[in-house]
Amino acid sequence: MGEPSSDKTATSTRRAWGAAVAVSCCLLAAGCGNHVAVGPTSSSPATTAGTGTSSTSTSTSTTMTTLPGLRQPTAARPLTILDVGDSLGEDLGLGLGYTLGTNPLVHLVQAGYGSSGIDRPDYYDWAAHLAADLSEYHPQVVTILIGGNDHQDLYLNGEWIAFGTAQWHTIYSQRVALMMSETLKAGAKMLWVGLPIMRDPIFGAHMQTLNSIYQAEAALHPGVVFFPTWSLFSNAEGQYSAYLTNSSGQSVLARDSDGIHIAPPGGCDIVAIAAIKQIEEIWHVRLGV
Repeated sequence: MGEPSSDKTATSTRRAWGAAVAVSCCLLAAGCGNHVAVGPTSSSPATTAGTGTSSTSTSTSTTMTTLPGLRQPTAARPLTILDVGDSLGEDLGLGLGYTLGTNPLVHLVQAGYGSSGIDRPDYYDWAAHLAADLSEYHPQVVTILIGGNDHQDLYLNGEWIAFGTAQWHTIYSQRVALMMSETLKAGAKMLWVGLPIMRDPIFGAHMQTLNSIYQAEAALHPGVVFFPTWSLFSNAEGQYSAYLTNSSGQSVLARDSDGIHIAPPGGCDIVAIAAIKQIEEIWHVRLGV
């Protein structure tokens, strides 16, 4: 199952913004379907509701002060961040590109793949692609935002397994755990960015089910941190809102018209800046954001 039909418009908007960033920064590697690298190449293999600002929070699944840090990146040895996920992950990648595109301390690889999901390896096998990306780019940090297409039944060994059942939960959790384990075995840290609040409350409840799995699995994998964004994309009343106040105090369009995707540039900036702050606080690096 792909994403909603409205995703075609949202994807076009995101690609248009991505192209604008590419032209203005002269840093994005062009090519449909190719991974995009932003910044220097590497020589070595929670939040306040509605404000879009990040703060140290106990809502992450691992106590930040107990995690071993990363080396402080320099222009000569930048931090490589690999961003993966579905079209929501692409939204995060766009925001990271806006924020880090000219930062000499970071080499960003944008490897999201729209309409993909963890529950459909027959369409796009994320475990296999992640393993290949880890081998090729040798990131120190992997950021992932995924799940917008995973509220569906699983097909396994000739049978369909209904979404939300105990069997579905077990299989999906195993697939999430595999991606986390692959990242850790490659020597990287992982920031698993939670799905944001959705306009449709029923769809949102499905996303909360997925978030609970991501958070539970992150707690079992030291070096993986679950970063919730539900409140980051909620207004002061804790409700969905297309417009939010960013860290500069400006009201910005944060969500696409489909009520699912994150709108560029305002919403993408909100989630990216919050994620970068988490990376800085959790793994004790200074990225100058």
